[in-house]
Amino acid sequence: MAERTPEDNAARASVLERGCSAPIKTASGIWMRCGSRIKSRCASCAELYRNDWAAIARSGVFDGPVENFRFYLLTLTAPTFGRVHRVPRDGGKPPVRCGCGAVHTARDAGLRGVPLDPASYDYAGQVAWNRDSGVLWDRTRRALRDRWESVEFFIVREWQDRGVLHVHAIIRIASAEAPTAATLRDRARAATAVSKIDGTVIEWGPQAQCDAFRADGDGAKTIWYLSKALNYVLKDVATGADEVPVAVWRHQVALGDAARRMRCAPDCAPQDCASLVHRRYGSRAQVVSASRRTKTRPGWSFTGLTRTAQRAGRRAWWESRQQTPDEPLPVPAAPAAVEKVAVRARREVMARGPSAP
Repeated sequence: MAERTPEDNAARASVLERGCSAPIKTASGIWMRCGSRIKSRCASCAELYRNDWAAIARSGVFDGPVENFRFYLLTLTAPTFGRVHRVPRDGGKPPVRCGCGAVHTARDAGLRGVPLDPASYDYAGQVAWNRDSGVLWDRTRRALRDRWESVEFFIVREWQDRGVLHVHAIIRIASAEAPTAATLRDRARAATAVSKIDGTVIEWGPQAQCDAFRADGDGAKTIWYLSKALNYVLKDVATGADEVPVAVWRHQVALGDAARRMRCAPDCAPQDCASLVHRRYGSRAQVVSASRRTKTRPGWSFTGLTRTAQRAGRRAWWESRQQTPDEPLPVPAAPAAVEKVAVRARREVMARGPSAP
């Protein structure tokens, strides 16, 4: 590694002062924030990432004519790949008898998500499902739009304790064609896809849930709930402890080994492949995404807010602060993507009410 110059140290220190704990140097020699979404790696950048996406989520709920739409929180899970220990969390559901015969409490966090019989657990099937889950969601999205043309969505993919992804999605549908929550759930859960790599049929698990909510009711609470999942990786959600328990560690090692042996593409040679899919338990999908604006569709955000627009706004603000003392600061125009902020703020305050988290 090349030795840092005094200029490098000063530039890096400037980024550290702004909160980033792991600044990076670009090929052009500029020091910048690491941009990590992982809270355990950089709390400052992870919080910025979470707030950016939370703002985009809010813009699709509060920034338009919400009285013309119905909103749903849809949760879809993966199928089973083997029985795992059922360990509750503090303040969660009451303990139930586990398949091992014991009644676990939150003190047994070291067994949470761990297979009852690791020898028979389908590790290869689980990482392959993670790999192909993006294709399955794409088919699900198409199935929903084939039935309800006005569907727009904001989706967050979250790790379950057993090391498999599941999906939370806010669905927006025009009131004129809005279905019941049960109809939407069943339509989504029935979607299937075929793996482009090994030809297997991919489907959702039997556990699915869909709840309708009002923008002026539980809208703010729902967005807060989804935003919690944006900053964590598998090792963060398996246990709240700083050190991963041995049983959880062994389970994750087995998942990692299966992912390294798995093909990530039809022509993949796993032993020579450098794709990150092999280091992410098979996952290739983005953690969060939203439907985009096109010539014929409004997209999720009523105002067209995107992370590109957010980054451009921050850069414009930073450049305006670099003016020399003799130069007057320009008066920035209000970007179209954040218009009606006051209206949205009032809606959010009313939506939170006494039940806000």
